[in-house]
Amino acid sequence: MKSERASCIKSILFMLTLMIFLPGIQGIRHEATSYSGVIQNIDNDFKFIVVNGAKILISGDTRIVDEKGNTLKIDDLKPKLSAIIEGVRSPEGFWAKKIVITMPQKKP
Repeated sequence: MKSERASCIKSILFMLTLMIFLPGIQGIRHEATSYSGVIQNIDNDFKFIVVNGAKILISGDTRIVDEKGNTLKIDDLKPKLSAIIEGVRSPEGFWAKKIVITMPQKKP
């Protein structure tokens, strides 16, 4: 009887531990991805940009560069510029790690 009760308590504690720590472990896994398109809109506070209808979140760690790798300022982001965004998806949205401003291809 005592061993059954102890086994039941251990099982309950194990399940509670999983319920507490599993969501945190899953939240650490962020999938890196790339996204490209034209900047449609820029938040007044530069917290995000909209590219092809998708909201791209910007942080202090986001690197902004041109095609040659020259560092740009956040003020250099303008609507109608083409961009390639490298970042990660998270529960909060798509966080940009790097934004590369590209020049549109000239048509012959």
